[in-house]
Amino acid sequence: MSQSRDDRLLMVLIGALYFSQGLPMGLAMEALPVIMRQNGVPLEILAFIPLAGLPWILKIFWAPLVDNHWSLRLGRRRSWIIPMQSVLLLSMMALAFIPAVSSNALLMIVIMAIGMCASATQDTATDGLAAERLRAGALSRANALQIAGMMGGFMVGGGGTLLFIDTLGQRNLLLILSLIPFASILLVLAWKEDALQGASIGHGKARLSDCFRRQGIWPLLLLAFLYGGAHAGGASVTKLFLVDLGWTNRDAGLVATLGGLVLIFIGSPVGSRLAADRLWTGLTTGVVVVMLGFGAWGLLALHAIPVGWPGVVAATVLLNVGSGIIAVCAATLVMAFGGAGKQAGTDVTLLQSINVTGEMLLAGVVVWLAASIGYSAMSCLSQPDA
Repeated sequence: MSQSRDDRLLMVLIGALYFSQGLPMGLAMEALPVIMRQNGVPLEILAFIPLAGLPWILKIFWAPLVDNHWSLRLGRRRSWIIPMQSVLLLSMMALAFIPAVSSNALLMIVIMAIGMCASATQDTATDGLAAERLRAGALSRANALQIAGMMGGFMVGGGGTLLFIDTLGQRNLLLILSLIPFASILLVLAWKEDALQGASIGHGKARLSDCFRRQGIWPLLLLAFLYGGAHAGGASVTKLFLVDLGWTNRDAGLVATLGGLVLIFIGSPVGSRLAADRLWTGLTTGVVVVMLGFGAWGLLALHAIPVGWPGVVAATVLLNVGSGIIAVCAATLVMAFGGAGKQAGTDVTLLQSINVTGEMLLAGVVVWLAASIGYSAMSCLSQPDA
């Protein structure tokens, strides 16, 4: 296989892996709770579903295992990607054959948690693969694929599932969605990882404690904690704002879908271009655009501009374009840092776990601020955190 063809296959593979990793998150966090509730599952049980996402925070504790142990025959990263993608595939197929009723609720939550654990573990291997093999412009393109792929998978697994579940039924739809991780497995099998490169990387054992000894890690930890707050905080509070104004769930969902598409098809590509040429300029640009987005939402909250579709669409576009630029530029910086060390998977996983923690906390803080001081004042205070 020629080098250029191998590089193209690697980029397609990275995009497919990130997309398949986002799929179970959408299923677990958006689609299956709605489906289970419609089938009479009590809210007291559904309250445990978010715990299925804990592996995305806790994966840092087993990330060194992913860096330290692999098969020379398969390659350093394929040794983990192939089995984890297989577990994800089997978990989705299992959910297809289990009716989403109260008697099966706990079993479904356990299966969801297993799929999320496999997805989170695979993410460490995928991040390590990209950080070790890609540089400069290729790395920024891979991070655009990361942001767009994860968001796209989340949207298909969440909103896409809810859109077609009544037409296709739970079994047929989940089996169709299972074709995505199956196709990713085929791509991994078709791409041959350089065994010599995989073997040469492993001088010394990866340790979580070594992450904190690397020069420059502490500013990156702060950046990782903050940069997801622009999208997570904005996405959480703007939908609530619209619902409080009487917008229907359908209309609020359309706004959320628009935001996701803008982030995927505008924010991420622009962020990739900026990250390849002027990374810090890109980060600054993203922050400015996000500030404009929060400012637009503040004007809507103050009724300084009419709360209609034109104003909401403009504010949504600004917020998500800026969020996409920040996400890609920050992820490129994180992966470049990881690739420069000897334990790329562990280093990148630590920063991403801090990012997920920051997203969760900042989203809650933004909603709390909206409840305490009002939407308009919250929009002004949220701007520095972007």
